[in-house]
Amino acid sequence: MGKPGYGGVWIVRDPIFGDNGKARVVDHLTADPRVQAVFRWQGGDNAGHSVVFGNTEIDLHAIPAGVIRCLERPVMSVMGRGMVINPQRVLAEIERLRAKGIPVSPDNLLISEGAQLTLSFHMALEAAREAGAGKKGTTKKAISQTYGFARMYQGVRLGHLRNMDQFVRQVTPALDYTNAILTGCFGQEPISIDQVVAEVEACREQILAYAGNEIPYLNSILNQEGVILGEGAQAGMLDHDLGIYPYGTASNTWPGSIQSGVGVDPSWITEDYVVIKAYITRVGPHGLTAPMPERLATLIRERGHEYGVTTKRPRDIGWCDNMIGEFCATVGRGTKLVINKVDVLTNIHPLMVCTEYRAGGQVVDFFPTVVEDLDHITPVLTEFAGWTQDITGVTTWADLPENAQRYLEAISRPYQIPLTMVGTGPERSQIITL
Repeated sequence: MGKPGYGGVWIVRDPIFGDNGKARVVDHLTADPRVQAVFRWQGGDNAGHSVVFGNTEIDLHAIPAGVIRCLERPVMSVMGRGMVINPQRVLAEIERLRAKGIPVSPDNLLISEGAQLTLSFHMALEAAREAGAGKKGTTKKAISQTYGFARMYQGVRLGHLRNMDQFVRQVTPALDYTNAILTGCFGQEPISIDQVVAEVEACREQILAYAGNEIPYLNSILNQEGVILGEGAQAGMLDHDLGIYPYGTASNTWPGSIQSGVGVDPSWITEDYVVIKAYITRVGPHGLTAPMPERLATLIRERGHEYGVTTKRPRDIGWCDNMIGEFCATVGRGTKLVINKVDVLTNIHPLMVCTEYRAGGQVVDFFPTVVEDLDHITPVLTEFAGWTQDITGVTTWADLPENAQRYLEAISRPYQIPLTMVGTGPERSQIITL
């Protein structure tokens, strides 16, 4: 991987269900002066990434977490063409960041002119579906609707806003399709083209100030021996094709999709950080194969602040699942493993790890493709001793209790890559580097 004499791509991504602390790893890695840009290649503002430094917690949704490093040095944040963006919400996120003292301008934020736009009619279509029998429990950001129209060749790109006549020509078929569904299936009023035009005119100049072509920009950094860092959104088991379909997300989340997401050849990848945490969380149906007892789950939820950054919904809590780890190692192994929130498990006795699935008395040797098959699986749990020592803020492996070390080794094993970082608290400094 990588090209001798050139720069490289570092990827930070979550292989499971998300919410494992990718943003804190991105923030940690951008301290390296070789990193010149941080890019996102998929998803939209359905993501919720948080970084804590000092007494400040920064929540991000569409903009890469690397923007926070701009408090100390220049780092470009790039939102790639594989993303879907709601212009008004992106501009609102920019203002929230500025209000917290983080500089955001066209000098440090580039939004691909190829990114698909989420507009009011996408939102109306999702709201109508979510109010009926087809409810999926989405983040209500119209991500799947935006990607869906793009796949039907009726998507609207950011670059279309440069010419409003072209914009109207491009958006009209999608609007006609939407209105046919809204009026015919849901009995709602149609949305006029004038309404959509007024919507984009209100933010057009502001959002176009950030628009550009990310492909030559990112590749020029690589050709000059710089490093660019890819920040994954959502997670591997939510991938539209490899994940728990149809209960995942609408985009492809694995590193190979950077090629279509930002126009960077995956052969540039030199480091691939796989980020998990010391237990599993999930928002939504299916996938949590070894749930904790509710009393313990409530304790972990409060200790770990396991509520959605975007939705504020409480997350379901489960034991680590080595079968998921083996699946992830098979389809996208990575190069380095990071485990966050080990401190949350202090004083939990015993700890459990799912090491095997059984169905009908037989061992299930691979994670199932049809997610409903998980309903018939019995997890086989292996017990591990816990620890009582408060490990919050520990920064060396030797200072971890032996039982914590054994537990971390056990949940690392299925990923088949070296454990290189352990998060022992939310602060920037509360991390073990191995």
